[in-house]
Amino acid sequence: MHKRIDNFLPEDLFKNLQSLLLNGDENQIMPWYYRFAIADYDDTEGFVFGNDIFDRGNIPDMGLFEEIAWPICSRIPMSSLIRIKINCHPRQTLRGSENYPKCRFHTDMKEDHTVGILSINNCNGYTEFEDGTKLESIENSLVIFNGKTKHRSVGQTDENIRVNINLNFVSRPWEHLMELDEEFNNR
Repeated sequence: MHKRIDNFLPEDLFKNLQSLLLNGDENQIMPWYYRFAIADYDDTEGFVFGNDIFDRGNIPDMGLFEEIAWPICSRIPMSSLIRIKINCHPRQTLRGSENYPKCRFHTDMKEDHTVGILSINNCNGYTEFEDGTKLESIENSLVIFNGKTKHRSVGQTDENIRVNINLNFVSRPWEHLMELDEEFNNR
């Protein structure tokens, strides 16, 4: 069970965020850190660049937190934030090849939590559940699902990068999140 909220951020906020994370020019200030594994240290079929801007109370760069996390978190009814990780998946195949890499099915953490994935750009990469459900990468859409659901990232073949923001948080009761719709856009 999952919920997609399209046009999650107001357009001006989203365009600023997208510019920060995608431009690749002299104005881009996002520091990307190489990670030799996608899901966990043993999952080495692919790699990713990322940046944890919040992890269990640790905020390495308050400026990035305020610019990226605050507009997102202020729109989600959560009890507490656990982690915000920004992922930059480089294309790791020839254009038109089968989508690869496919990381292991996993849960982000052991404790009860909710996962939110905000897509920054459109591409044919996706998040997949064990039952075969595929969550497309559609810019400015937030997909939320129960953190107990095993999922995996599948790389894109049509764009050079796939960027998303992965949130792990403790929400109000899960059923309440599933009932929300346009309320997100009014926050």
